[in-house]
Amino acid sequence: MNLLSGAWAISELHEHTVKEAIRGNLFQLNMLGFAQVLTEKQLQAADYSYEKAWIDYLSMNGTVPVIPIQGTMSRGYSYDNMFSNTFLIQLINKVAEDDSKPGAILRYSSGGGTVDSTDELAAAVANLSNKKPVVSHVSFCASAALWSAAPSTEIMMATSPLAKIGSIGTIYIHTNVKKAMEQQGYDIQIFRSTGSVDKAKLNPYEDLDEETIAEIYGDLDAANKAFKSGIRAGRGSKLTSDEIYTGKVYGYPKAKDVGLADSQGDLNAAYKRVIQLS
Repeated sequence: MNLLSGAWAISELHEHTVKEAIRGNLFQLNMLGFAQVLTEKQLQAADYSYEKAWIDYLSMNGTVPVIPIQGTMSRGYSYDNMFSNTFLIQLINKVAEDDSKPGAILRYSSGGGTVDSTDELAAAVANLSNKKPVVSHVSFCASAALWSAAPSTEIMMATSPLAKIGSIGTIYIHTNVKKAMEQQGYDIQIFRSTGSVDKAKLNPYEDLDEETIAEIYGDLDAANKAFKSGIRAGRGSKLTSDEIYTGKVYGYPKAKDVGLADSQGDLNAAYKRVIQLS
């Protein structure tokens, strides 16, 4: 996966930060999908299952896992996220099959991320919520984060006046560095083999032609259609306005008014709600 190519579902508040992180090569491929901080004793107690060890480690009162979905979400890269989407899916699936776990809390502090794998994460959340209660506890839940949270049994906003949810939509980040390179004295020429006229047309050194721009919009619109379908499937009749599809973000109680949230409370309230629903 090339993080410079592909659609993103990310809050405009985080766009600049993500662009700078990509330019600075701060995203690192992470095959495990998490930082190795578990001890040998914890792994041994979980029969050397990383997923089981983590959901036990993250459980409140030893029962309800509080799974952090934070930072920039992506399939297999780590930057400011604790877990990759791939490993989040594995954790959520493990909670679904573990009889000792009555449900889960998904703790959101994320402005979104890549579209790639977000639908898979949302499907895992939907599968778990069909079996056990899932309460998404939100301090910031924007774009792809909201897409994945929508199938939760309930969405609870944090008590902070700055808690936000929304930013439904997709975006593509493209930077043309042609002029900057020319100013530094570089003369970049791109050679393509005979017949390979469409090879790597989307690059930072050439101007985008109308066909390529149209393809970008086509991909964005297709991804956004899937995004909106996921929101409708997850929130259903709770939604009260199409205003949410413009990319706006909401605090509480407006988020409840438009159907993106169900309640407000702290983490203990989310825990009690999972127990109550189980």
